[in-house]
Amino acid sequence: MAWQIIAMDINRENYDMGRPSIEKAGVAHKIDFREGPALPVLDEMLQNEEMHGSFDFAFVDADKGNYGNYHMRLIDLVKVGGLIAYDNTLWKGSVAHTPEILMSEGMRSGREHMLELNRALAADPRIEIAQIPIADGLTLCRRLS
Repeated sequence: MAWQIIAMDINRENYDMGRPSIEKAGVAHKIDFREGPALPVLDEMLQNEEMHGSFDFAFVDADKGNYGNYHMRLIDLVKVGGLIAYDNTLWKGSVAHTPEILMSEGMRSGREHMLELNRALAADPRIEIAQIPIADGLTLCRRLS
């Protein structure tokens, strides 16, 4: 089967910004863009049994409070041996700070979401993880079962 990318974003302008590069690369026909919140799209995919275990790779850079919800869905869509990548998992290094450190409410909220995700990923026996300290942190999860 030929490869395909399913891209999701709540703002089509983000996709349109990259569209010239996509067209220049000659891969526009391989991208299925879906505008709107990702959770309903993932739920729709999960209703189709043929999609379970059909993805090689998923990349998540979305609303941080829903990373756990994305994981619950993606773990069923990504095949055994496939990867799920989560962006921003070090949250500007704040996950290493003590809670008493002075930071904005937005930073604190993001920190809490990332700590919660990191704990959940570390405890999930269906995956093995590697947290890479590049940029704002990238966590790779390889599905084991």
